[in-house]
Amino acid sequence: MVKKFLKGFRKITALTMVSMLLVSGLSGCAGGSEVSADASSQSSTEQSTQKSEKEKTRYDKIKESGKLQVIMEPYFAPYEFIDSSKSGQEQYKGADVELAKYIADKMDVELEIVPLEWTAVLTGISTGKYDMAISGMGYTQERAEAMTLSSPYRATDSQHGFVVKADTVDSFTSLDSFTGKRIGFQKGTLQEMYATAQIKDLQPQPFDSVQNAILALQSGKVEAVAVSYDNGELFCDANADLSMAEPLFEGTKDQTVVACPKGAEALMAEVNAAIAEVNEQELYAQWWDDATASAKELGVSQ
Repeated sequence: MVKKFLKGFRKITALTMVSMLLVSGLSGCAGGSEVSADASSQSSTEQSTQKSEKEKTRYDKIKESGKLQVIMEPYFAPYEFIDSSKSGQEQYKGADVELAKYIADKMDVELEIVPLEWTAVLTGISTGKYDMAISGMGYTQERAEAMTLSSPYRATDSQHGFVVKADTVDSFTSLDSFTGKRIGFQKGTLQEMYATAQIKDLQPQPFDSVQNAILALQSGKVEAVAVSYDNGELFCDANADLSMAEPLFEGTKDQTVVACPKGAEALMAEVNAAIAEVNEQELYAQWWDDATASAKELGVSQ
């Protein structure tokens, strides 16, 4: 009897241990399942966050950072120029600077002006590196294809012509007078486009800035510099040896616009709303007159 009892007890004990192991094993599986669910949930959250970041517009990111980066070439008075008596952001002056301030205020963000050479302004926007360009930029179809352009904030029958040496001005009486001449211009500008299209047998002399083209004129390396008339007049006011030639390029009705990276539609909607207010109140004309007077007072020739 005792042997039978012990034998039965061993069977019960063995079955109990097997059951406990099974339960423990199942518990382990359940625990593993919970870890896997947590990891899956975390992965899903990360993916959702990444997707959300990608879906943020440039406007969203500007509002989130609280800063708007506006690039310009600050050597194109009265659009934008530098007051050398000041430093930092305070040194940037001009009608375009006032427009940039207006847009930043309307968006309730801090304005940061980033000075660049003109070609870098164009690539900085077309590649999406910066938020916005406000730099006396005229509308062209080529630019419209590479960037998102605003409605015009300055639409005028702007004049584009030539700065020449004052002692040669009488020899330039028509566009034909520039045939075969060495004419300087800033690369990537409307003046390059006009000179290339309207001057016969042009000997083009591209420069990275208008200032360098003017220096080349003064040193005799070029015979004329193609410029925006307003900008050219300031050079002539500051340099007695220079003069504006009488002939002007033909068909130069300009539309000056703000540029943002391609696809920045939400940001451009804010820009266009600001421009509409500026145009309605005729603010840009006031800024232009003030900037012109200030540039002359400072003796700014750029």
